[in-house]
Amino acid sequence: MPYILLLLCLTLFSCEIINPEEDIASAIFINNIELETNTNLGTKSSNITDAWLYIDDEFLGVYPLPAQIPVLKNGQQEIIIEAGIKKNGINASRMSYPYYNRFTINKELIPNQTCSISPIVNYNIDNFPYQENFEGNGTILNVLTDSVNHSIEKIYSNINDPILGNTYGEIVISGEEGEVFECRTNSLSLPKDKQVYLEMDYKSSSNFVVGIYAANSQTTEKTAIIYLNEKEDWNKTYISLSESINSFGNAYSNFNIFIGMSRNIEQESNKLLLDNIRIVYEQ
Repeated sequence: MPYILLLLCLTLFSCEIINPEEDIASAIFINNIELETNTNLGTKSSNITDAWLYIDDEFLGVYPLPAQIPVLKNGQQEIIIEAGIKKNGINASRMSYPYYNRFTINKELIPNQTCSISPIVNYNIDNFPYQENFEGNGTILNVLTDSVNHSIEKIYSNINDPILGNTYGEIVISGEEGEVFECRTNSLSLPKDKQVYLEMDYKSSSNFVVGIYAANSQTTEKTAIIYLNEKEDWNKTYISLSESINSFGNAYSNFNIFIGMSRNIEQESNKLLLDNIRIVYEQ
């Protein structure tokens, strides 16, 4: 009998080792991350696609929105969420956007219950070195083209639209094959030691290109950065400029960002709508 009791105890003890008691998960639900801006920074145009989640400074992963996230932490917790974007619009280049601040909140996580969080983020800079939102008189984009009668027309949208504001820019080309439209910013001194982004809302009936001019006292070079596909609906993109800026080296100190579109004669006309063009970096 003592032998049987000893064997039973050892069996029960070994089961506890093999099958330890599991933690019961709670969950965090994030539908979307909202951007808020002040008047100086324009409308709250954003395209936040992911939540980067930290709990008590432990990184738990990147979650496409909306997200239901199981976590094995319970009780009162400090939850930190960073706003994630797709760099250059590429799915494989997801990153925490460096110019949105973190959202921090303390919440009690309860086993088998879902905690809903509605993060709000802001820009962590005070102003944009360059911004064109088409709300003022005229435009600060310079129109360059090898043909005539091209311009950026200001179109009035819905009053107080939270994304487009009151107006946006429209470009239409409808001539012969080979016709080209191009506009560019004024000359800019862009840093090589900081992350530089071009933010832009656009809607286009055909493909177009975003690129950069780099100049020094003797020469100017031009290169494409990214080709963007047509979009039937308004789309927000975050384009990294740093790689292109640094590729020119220290000999080049002045830059212009350009937007160009070539005539596609398969369409009756080619239309490009632009708004909220922002060059963003820490000054």
